Amino acid sequence: MRALRIVAIALIGAVIALGVVAEQDERTFEEVAAPVVLSTPRADASTWFCPGGSGPGGQAAVALELVNAGTETASADVVVVRDDDVAVGGRTLVEVGPGDRVTVSIAELAAEAAWLGAIVEVDRPDVVVEQTYDGLTGIDRAPCATRTAQRLVVSDGATRVVAEGEQMVLLLLNPFQEAAVVDIAFDADVGPDSLSAVVIPARRLLAIDVTAEVTVASRVSAIVEVRSGRVVGTRIQTRTGTARGLAVTPMVQDGSVVSVVPSVRSEAGLTDRVIVTNPGTEIAEVDLEVTTDGSSTLDPVELTVRPGRTVIVDTSTEPRLAVIPEFGFVARSLSGVPVAVGVERLGALDTEIVPGMAAMPALDAASTRWIAPLDGNTSAVGIVNPSPEAIATVELSIVTPDGRTVVTSAEVGPGRRIAIDGVIFGDRPIVLVEASAPVVVGREIAGFTSRQMMSAIAAAELVALDQIS
Repeated sequence: MRALRIVAIALIGAVIALGVVAEQDERTFEEVAAPVVLSTPRADASTWFCPGGSGPGGQAAVALELVNAGTETASADVVVVRDDDVAVGGRTLVEVGPGDRVTVSIAELAAEAAWLGAIVEVDRPDVVVEQTYDGLTGIDRAPCATRTAQRLVVSDGATRVVAEGEQMVLLLLNPFQEAAVVDIAFDADVGPDSLSAVVIPARRLLAIDVTAEVTVASRVSAIVEVRSGRVVGTRIQTRTGTARGLAVTPMVQDGSVVSVVPSVRSEAGLTDRVIVTNPGTEIAEVDLEVTTDGSSTLDPVELTVRPGRTVIVDTSTEPRLAVIPEFGFVARSLSGVPVAVGVERLGALDTEIVPGMAAMPALDAASTRWIAPLDGNTSAVGIVNPSPEAIATVELSIVTPDGRTVVTSAEVGPGRRIAIDGVIFGDRPIVLVEASAPVVVGREIAGFTSRQMMSAIAAAELVALDQIS
């Protein structure tokens, strides 16, 4: 992997160290204007970019699932992208009926590829393209992206191979006809590292083994700056130790001034951590505003995140949070500096709860309509109303080939959240969430031996969260 470097110390000047939540001095800041660039996936997009995973038998064997929540049959053109010098992978046309879910085995279209992804063109709205993973340490699911970016952020990972069986891989997909060039800065508890002028050939996938680059790190983050071109990316994290599992997490694109984590838990046996990375050059003053299911109001968790650094909030060690079994966060950068926010959940093997790990990035936009395919033995839909004033009335339906059926409805108060137990929707449902005001929707899925967390897919106009008042 070190052979990828052209200048080994190009980014050493950005030396950073992982932060922890500590006593904060009184904060002062000047507001910085930030451009509005929304990365929440949208079901009205015609092109989906899927950074993919490994081939069969690898860390995270990948397939695609196409989900049609619409009323008409949709057609999808799937082109497989490989990580090697073989010509562009195979291509297939897929039809997905209304209310149907179709699995596409892209590995069959890219024989012997170690890593593979896909570019999918669809001809109807209300179609969701997601990646499903079956690895040696668990299963996972992640939506494909509907836009590319010039900055990608991975807030957390680990590479303690011997002690915890931790392996971390970054996948970068260049879907365009010209090569992309990226610089990558790693920050870890064992010190900084970097890769400079890394080339991603046109219509190719690049796998970066962070475990080989930053060894024996219990915490490592990465900031990918694109010199030329645009890319999408994902992080693959595996563990075989005390928190065995697989987590495939879309990289945060660009960062945002306001973002939402729909679901955080503090129950016994679980470790939930909210992770905030500042990829910019100015200090970010960030409030984590707690959104609960009840009427209680808590003071926000106040963070100061220096340029290039990461701050981690462990909910189990925060007394005011540890007593709340389930809640959400609105992460607000008061100084206007975009930050990348995510949540990671670890379930220990020696407890009675479902073991495994899960992770997801925060969402940077709200919408009045969301599509949430569910799976697994247990599942839940988390809904956050980011408005400080408006009540959102939400209606949840299931979509089948026979049409749509309303299952339940509820009100979500200003700055509040609710969680809907997936048991009411039946087996492997396609859930449609419609709201009277813009809301943010996430999903949780648990099997017998694994956990998953991910966003739902917006199916109406996106509204930047910092524009909601």
